[in-house]
Amino acid sequence: MAFLIFLVVILFLLAITDLIVGVSNDAVNFLNSAIGSKVAPFRTIIIVAAVGIILGSVFSSGIMEIARKGIFHPEYFTLETIMWVFLAVMLTDIILLDIFNSLGLPTSTTVSIIFELLGAAMVTGFLISIDQQDPVNEMMKYINAESVITIISGIFLSIIIAFTVGIIIQYLSRLLFTFNYEDKLKKYGPLYAGLGITAIVNFLLIKGLKGTTLANTPTMEWVTNHTLIILGMLFVFGYVLSYLLQRYANLNPLKLVVLMGTFSLAMAFAGNDLVNFIGVPITGYLAFENWQNSGVDADAFYQDYLASNDVIVPNYMLLIAGLVMAATLWLSSKAKKVTETEVNLSHQHEGEERFKPTAMSRSIVKTSILLGNFFSLIVPDAISRKYKLSFEKNKIRQATIIHEKKAFDLVRASANLIIASVLIAWATSMKLPLSTTYVSFMVAMGTSLADRAWGRESAVYRVAGVLSVIGGWFITAIIAFVVAGLFALILYKGEMIGTIILVGVVAFYIIFSHISFSKKEKKTQAKAKRLELLPEADLDIFESNKDMVTDSLNVINTQYSRVLEGLKNEDLDDLEKSYADLKDLAEYGFKLRAQSIRQIQNLNTPDKKAAELLLYSTDLLQDIATSAQNLGEECLHYIKNLHRQPDKDFIRITEELKFKMNRFLVITTNALRNKNFSTFDHIKIARDDVRTYIDLQLDSQVAMIQDQKPGVKKSVLQTSILLQSRDILAVTFRILKMYRKYLK
Repeated sequence: MAFLIFLVVILFLLAITDLIVGVSNDAVNFLNSAIGSKVAPFRTIIIVAAVGIILGSVFSSGIMEIARKGIFHPEYFTLETIMWVFLAVMLTDIILLDIFNSLGLPTSTTVSIIFELLGAAMVTGFLISIDQQDPVNEMMKYINAESVITIISGIFLSIIIAFTVGIIIQYLSRLLFTFNYEDKLKKYGPLYAGLGITAIVNFLLIKGLKGTTLANTPTMEWVTNHTLIILGMLFVFGYVLSYLLQRYANLNPLKLVVLMGTFSLAMAFAGNDLVNFIGVPITGYLAFENWQNSGVDADAFYQDYLASNDVIVPNYMLLIAGLVMAATLWLSSKAKKVTETEVNLSHQHEGEERFKPTAMSRSIVKTSILLGNFFSLIVPDAISRKYKLSFEKNKIRQATIIHEKKAFDLVRASANLIIASVLIAWATSMKLPLSTTYVSFMVAMGTSLADRAWGRESAVYRVAGVLSVIGGWFITAIIAFVVAGLFALILYKGEMIGTIILVGVVAFYIIFSHISFSKKEKKTQAKAKRLELLPEADLDIFESNKDMVTDSLNVINTQYSRVLEGLKNEDLDDLEKSYADLKDLAEYGFKLRAQSIRQIQNLNTPDKKAAELLLYSTDLLQDIATSAQNLGEECLHYIKNLHRQPDKDFIRITEELKFKMNRFLVITTNALRNKNFSTFDHIKIARDDVRTYIDLQLDSQVAMIQDQKPGVKKSVLQTSILLQSRDILAVTFRILKMYRKYLK
C-alpha cells in the first residue's frame, strides 16, 4: 500500500515535469506565426497564448482513450503491472522531450506518448506471459494492434497532406495579395479576415471544446446541429468587425486573424494535448483510487474499470495543469529555442542557416530546379508574368539592423494559422488521429516553399533542416518504443530498487540538462552579440570594426601563447581548451564575413570606403583566425597522438617566437585601439624582426630535414608552427595598414 502511494506521488511529480518539457516543445505550434511575423510585442503574444492555454486546460476532460485503452488492453493488467507501464512511460517521455528541447527540434508529444505506451505495454505483457507460461500466440493480446496501426498511419499521412495544402493555399493567397499587399488589403483584407476568423472559430468549436466537462451535452449537440448557421453568422461578424477596424481604427485585419489564431491554437493545444502530459499519471491515480476499497491485492486486481468506464478528471487538476503550462510558456528558454528553429527554416530573408546541407538535400533541390525549368517551358507567358509580379519582393530599403527583420509577413502568418486550424478541425470531425506538431510544422514549411523563401541561396540548407526535423520524428518513435520497453523491464524486475534507481537517474539528467543548456545559451547569446557590427546605426563604422578587430586580436594573442605553452608542457587539456576557443573564433570569422555583406547591403551612407573597411577587415580577420586554428589543431593532434616531444632546441625557438609575436601583437593592438599610428614605423621594425626570425628558422628546418631526415610528423609540426605564425604576422600587419590608410 505504502509503495503504491509512493508510485502515485512520483507519477504526479513526473506529470508536472512532463508539463514543463512538453510545453517547451509544443509551444512552436501556436507561437511560430505570431513571433515570425512580429504581429505584436513578444510579451503580448505570450499573454494571448497563455490565456488560451489556461482556458483550454479548463475546457478539457484531461483524459483521452489513447492513455486509457487506445494502445493496450488494460483488462489484462493488474494494478501493480499497469503502474510499471505508466511509470516507464513518464520517465521516458521526460528524457525524450527534454533532449529534443535542448536540440531545439520540434517533435510530437502525441507520437512520443503512443510509442512509449506501446513499448512499455508490450514488454510488460511479454513478461506477464512468461511468468504465467501463456502460449506464444497469446503474447500480443495485451496490445490494441488495430488502434495502433490506425493512429500511426493517420499521423504520418497528415505530414504529406499538411505540406501539400500549405503550398497550394499560400500560393493562391500570395497571388491575391502579392508581397506589396497594402493596396490589395483595403479591398480584400476584411473578406480574407472574415474567412480566417470563421475557420479559426470553427476549429475552436470542433477541436477546442471537444471533451469539455463544462459544456453540457445538450449545448454541445445544439452547436453540432447548427454549425453551418453559426459559421455563417461568424463570417458576417468577422467581415464587419475587420472592415470597421480597418476603416476607423486603421488596424490591419490580418493582425486580428493572427492573434486570434494564436489564441485558438493555444487553447486547443491545452484542451487536447494535455493528455500527453497528465493523461498517464491521472489514469494511474484513478486506477489506484478504484482499487483502494476493493479489498483485493494489487497484483491480483485487474483493470476492467479502465477498459469499460469513462473517467472524468476534477477541474481543479486541469486548472493547475493550465497554470503550470502558462508559466512554462512565459519562462522557458527551451520553448524559445524550439520556436526559433521553425522560424529560421521559414524565414523569408537570407540569414545565418542553422543546418548544414546534405547530399539528399542537394539532390532534392537539384531535382526541383530541373522540374521548375521544365514547367517554365510549358506555362504561357501571360501567366508567368502575372506570377512574377505577384511574387516580386518589396524594393524599399530595410532598416540597418537586419537581425530585427520579420521572418515573414502577415499574409503568410495568417495563412499558417488558418490552414492548420482547418486541417486539424477537419481531421477531428472525421475522427482521424493526427499530430498538431506535425501539421503546424509542415504547413509552415509548405507556405515557406510557396512564398519562395527557399531560394537558390538557402534551399539546400532549409531542405536539410526539414529533413533533420522529420528524421527526428521517426527517431522519436523508435527511441520512445525502445527506451520505454527497457524501463518497463527494469521496473518489472527491479520493483522498488529499480524504481528508485530510474527516478534518480532521470532527476540527475534533468538537473544536468538545464545547467548545461543554460551555459550553452549564454555562450550562444554572447556569439550573437558579437555579430552585431552596427548596433545603433551606420554612423561610426570605424569604431565598431576597430573594437571587433582589437578584441579578436587579443584573443588570438592569448591563445597563440597558450598553444605553444601547451606544446612545451605536453598539456593535453590546455591544448584542447585553446583549440576549442580558436575553433569558435574561426567560426565567428566565417559568420562575420556573411554578416558584413548583409550590413553593407543595408548601409545608408554613400561612403564606399566605409563599406570596403567593413568587407576587408572581416575577411582578413577570418584569415588570421583560420591560421591560428590550424596551428592549434597541429599541436593538439601531435600531443594527443602521443608523438615524440619536439627537440629542446625547437622548444627554445618557440619560446623566443612566442615572446616576439606577443610583443608585435600587443603594440599593434594598442595602436589600433588608440588610433595612434605615430608608432607605425616602430611596429614595422617589430614585424620585420619577427619575420626575419621566422624565415631564419624555416631555413634551418629545411636544412635539418635534408640532412638529419627526422620523423615526418615532427617535421610537419615544426614547419607548420613557423608557417602559420608567419601568416598571422603578415595579415595582422595588413589590417594595421588598412586602418591607417582609412584614417588618412
